[in-house]
Amino acid sequence: MKNLLIVFVAILLSTGISAKDKNSEKEKEAIKKVITEATNAWVARDYEKISNSYLQEDDCIKINVGKAGFRVQTGWEEISTTYKNGFKNNPEPINRTQEKVNFKIRVYTNSAWSIHDEHVTMGNGNKGKNIITHFLEKHDKEWKVVYMSMINGSSYDVAE
Repeated sequence: MKNLLIVFVAILLSTGISAKDKNSEKEKEAIKKVITEATNAWVARDYEKISNSYLQEDDCIKINVGKAGFRVQTGWEEISTTYKNGFKNNPEPINRTQEKVNFKIRVYTNSAWSIHDEHVTMGNGNKGKNIITHFLEKHDKEWKVVYMSMINGSSYDVAE
């Protein structure tokens, strides 16, 4: 009887852990989808789609860093204005392909963080690499970006 109880508890625990892992993997895939859709919307110059990926509140933050300097935008109003003006001044889709790799994602109940590399090939053949970090929150069962930082790694010299 004792052995049967131990087997039952072991099965119960492994099933619970397996269900949690499957749920976590579903959440990670949903997070990757939001991040990829935001990038594709930026490339396509699609304001509606990119704005749907962000939580539109005053404490959202977007940081871009490269060799030429950095820019910190605080609050959806500032981030939104930058996107609108950028798309207005440069309305044509960007001729580039990107591959997002090496995702590291940690999921909590209603928040998550993600970091990944982005390998970019421009239409002219130039290649680059970005390192991108996101913090996301879950609202109404949907993941929304509340923080994004991008380091344009290809703008820096490679350390030897």
